Amino acid sequence: MPASRKRPQPKPADFIGTWRVRRKIVDYRAGTSSVFTGTAVITAESFEEKGQLTLNGAVFNSARAYRLRFGARSVEVSFPDGSEFILLGDGAVQATPHLCGRDDYAGRFFFADRDTWAECWRVTGPQKRYASVSRYTRLPAEV
Repeated sequence: MPASRKRPQPKPADFIGTWRVRRKIVDYRAGTSSVFTGTAVITAESFEEKGQLTLNGAVFNSARAYRLRFGARSVEVSFPDGSEFILLGDGAVQATPHLCGRDDYAGRFFFADRDTWAECWRVTGPQKRYASVSRYTRLPAEV
C-alpha cells in the first residue's frame, strides 16, 4: 500500500486574494433565514467583503471589513477601529471565541486547501441567537 502523502498546510498569507462568498444565516430568535452572496478581497493589511443579502425576498447591499496583521503562522483580525476580534493560526480546523458586550460568538474555521475555506459562527446573547455558515472559493487572479 503506498504511503499517504500529507499536503502541506497553507500558511495564513496564502489566503491573500479575491474570493467568492456565499453565506447562510439562520436567525433563531426571529425565525428567519437569509443568504449573502458577494466577494471578499484579502490583502496583507485588510479583509473587505461586499455583496447582497437576501432576506424575506428583499435584497440589501451588505459589507464588512477588518484589519489584518499577518505573522509567520498566524493572522490577527481586528475591527476597523483597531480593537481586537480574533486570532487565527495555521491549523486546518480552528475554534475561536469572541465576546462582544454580552453576546458570545463561537467561531469555527475550516481551511480545506489554498482555494477553499469555511467560516461558521454560533451567536448567543440577550438580543441575538443565530448561526451562520460561509463558504469562500478563490477567484482566479486578474491578468
